[in-house]
Amino acid sequence: MKRLFIILALLGTCSGLCAQSADSTATSDSLWWDTHPRWRLDLGLSAGVTLFSTDNETSPYYSTLGLTLQVPLMLSHYVSPHWRLSTGVRLDFNINPLHYNVERYLGSEPPYNEGIDFATTNEKQWSYTYFAYLGIPLQATWYPWPRERGVLSVTADLFAGYALGRRIVINTYAVDSDRSGFSEGQDIIAGVGTLLPWKLEMGVTLSTDVLGLLHGVRLFVNLLPSYRDPVTGDGLYLHGMTLFL
Repeated sequence: MKRLFIILALLGTCSGLCAQSADSTATSDSLWWDTHPRWRLDLGLSAGVTLFSTDNETSPYYSTLGLTLQVPLMLSHYVSPHWRLSTGVRLDFNINPLHYNVERYLGSEPPYNEGIDFATTNEKQWSYTYFAYLGIPLQATWYPWPRERGVLSVTADLFAGYALGRRIVINTYAVDSDRSGFSEGQDIIAGVGTLLPWKLEMGVTLSTDVLGLLHGVRLFVNLLPSYRDPVTGDGLYLHGMTLFL
């Protein structure tokens, strides 16, 4: 019987200590949230490498990867310890190296949208498409651990933007006729009608500051076509995964 009383006393003491600890944690969290600022304005800079899907691999506009640079100015509101809503303006710079050798193409029918087609030569080449978007992002971010936001966050976002600059750059390297070296030629197709200016992109991002070099992974899909093939007239959509460094 004495053992039973001793065990019950120990359980009661432990329960009291646990309840006191839980109450202290809840009080601490409440005090932290009460003094936490609800609004925040941030100017950021992020860079990453994009891995595209293989849906467009039969097009001259096909890219396996791209480089992205984002400059956001965001106003955020913390609606609760776990949730943040953000909006603002963002500049996106995208360079997408083309997988195939390409050459300038002029449509055979009006409106003669200039673009690219597969090259008829096998000369060494490095070509890419370039977009500079200005747009409005909308974001909802969830923090599993509000007081340690750098550990992990999950963000759902929508970005509506317009390309202020767009072009195709074709760099070709050919062997000189006397085979003494290489000659370089560059063809810039600016403001072409086959590079479509509007973007409406949806994405989900997992971010963390504990992995070192890699700070986030974003899965995205553009709901509007990025290219219109001048040969087939088909709209080409981009989606894939971006790794932020």
